[in-house]
Amino acid sequence: MQKMPNLKPLGCVLTIALATPTPLPVGAQSTPPRIACETMVSLSQGGTLTYLLTGSLPETTAADNRQDPIAPALTLTVQWQNQTGRVQTLLNAAALSDYEQLAPDADYAQLPFEGPFRGQPNNADHLYGTPDSVHGLYVSLRPTSGLPQQIQTVHYLSPSKYVRSMVGTCQTANADLNGAIDEQLSLLQERLQAQDWAAADRITRRLLAPGTTSLPPFDPLPSDPVLLRPELIKAIDQMWLTASNGRFGLRVQQRLWQAALAEHPNDGVAAVNAFRDRVGWKLAAPRAEVDFISSDWLNESELTYSLQAPEGHLPWAGVSDEVVQAVAVPPAGVHCGSCTVDAMQLRNEHFYRYIPQLMERAALYLDRPVSQSAE
Repeated sequence: MQKMPNLKPLGCVLTIALATPTPLPVGAQSTPPRIACETMVSLSQGGTLTYLLTGSLPETTAADNRQDPIAPALTLTVQWQNQTGRVQTLLNAAALSDYEQLAPDADYAQLPFEGPFRGQPNNADHLYGTPDSVHGLYVSLRPTSGLPQQIQTVHYLSPSKYVRSMVGTCQTANADLNGAIDEQLSLLQERLQAQDWAAADRITRRLLAPGTTSLPPFDPLPSDPVLLRPELIKAIDQMWLTASNGRFGLRVQQRLWQAALAEHPNDGVAAVNAFRDRVGWKLAAPRAEVDFISSDWLNESELTYSLQAPEGHLPWAGVSDEVVQAVAVPPAGVHCGSCTVDAMQLRNEHFYRYIPQLMERAALYLDRPVSQSAE
């Protein structure tokens, strides 16, 4: 087995990746806080647009610090999911510019944001735009004082037609969260070195989709876009690739997912099923016991935790057995007429929603192609 790579603490990796290229002004904080925001638009003709903003932003805006403004290092990714469930990236980590720099003579109040997100005639604090968009794509973060908590986008699909997103939320990475992630990554590396595939799989899912391994409030890691940062995806993938000699990992799964998509370009459900069959997550023979909750997808306990498993078999993308059971069987004294149906939906529908999203994130973060203009 190849030697496992030495992993730097994620907080250190983020500091290096997001370091401002110009010297910071005297008295400014050395590490601007990292934020992640997400919002979406439901299109009238079907499908959705999702907007993912990540990067670093100083606590004070340029308006508060006119003498030595600190330029924010923010990027925006735009993904379109059609009616069949297929996901396409329209913009990949496109740089955002301060709106005062992008359009210095514009009336900021004319951008068609909702009232709380609309700039004032002489105040464009926390308003941004990306030059990579063909017809115009603008972002408003609020509040303008302190760290942003909400996001809204205005996206021009043509010179005269725009869509305005719902109000989305922003999360801020902090030392406690970075410490919790670093601890889990160290544990993952330890379990992979020992080829304890089952434990490594659960740790990976705890990092990528915390709600699939335990129910709140038992898991301290929140399920929010701050967790799915490029450095985390890359670190997890590299550890799995190294430990399995290239047999397991997100990069392997992403390649198999692309093959499944090529087979079923217009049917997202069929693509997910084809991917399931390729990585060996389909039940080979009927179960001996009657199980109304499970389907033809393997349960967690039925996975093959060895190098003899099919290529891309791990890490798994499902929901842990105990989480499903906790939904199916309520506590004593609690009556629930739909618990069995809820458990079935939690277990089975998760695959069709989560796998395309995860694979698209993996494609974005593992290879990072050059940004392309959005139509």
